[in-house]
Amino acid sequence: MNSQEPETLLIKNFKKGDAKAFERLFNIYHKRLYAFIFSFTKSKDDSEEIVQISFIKIWENRASYKEKYPFESYLFKIAKNTFLNHIRKQINRHIFEKHFKLFAEISSNTTDGYILFKETQTIIDHIINSMPPRRREIFIMQKMEGLSRKEISKKLNLSVATIDSHLMKANKQITDRLKK
Repeated sequence: MNSQEPETLLIKNFKKGDAKAFERLFNIYHKRLYAFIFSFTKSKDDSEEIVQISFIKIWENRASYKEKYPFESYLFKIAKNTFLNHIRKQINRHIFEKHFKLFAEISSNTTDGYILFKETQTIIDHIINSMPPRRREIFIMQKMEGLSRKEISKKLNLSVATIDSHLMKANKQITDRLKK
């Protein structure tokens, strides 16, 4: 493949599954994309991971790429969304760890606190386990695994609206049962 090959031809070949064309596109855009992501993360490891995931998504979804849409814009949009998902997962993990530490402190400070923690945990587990299987699966995928609604939609082959409906019902079910 000629290193001076026009980008439009590279993109056409990439869409057909040409790994060499994809490698050339990677080489063209990698440094710019990395600099873009690094400006947000200030972390080499996180930036490199997000860039890699972005290119993997580009490769996996190459057949759906519309050639009339500028490749660079498409790539940067994928990277931005990957970055936002990365941040959301970090936040969810941080919130979970924060609450876990709080419950651990309560439970280690007093016997009453420990009993309260265990009872609350049992009630929440019971509420989650009493949900219909699909609702429970979607709730766990979002709240515990940190997946976005779009990722869940893709994994389960359901519309985002269906995912939203299940999550809304799950949250309502938990809120209503905890009030009782």
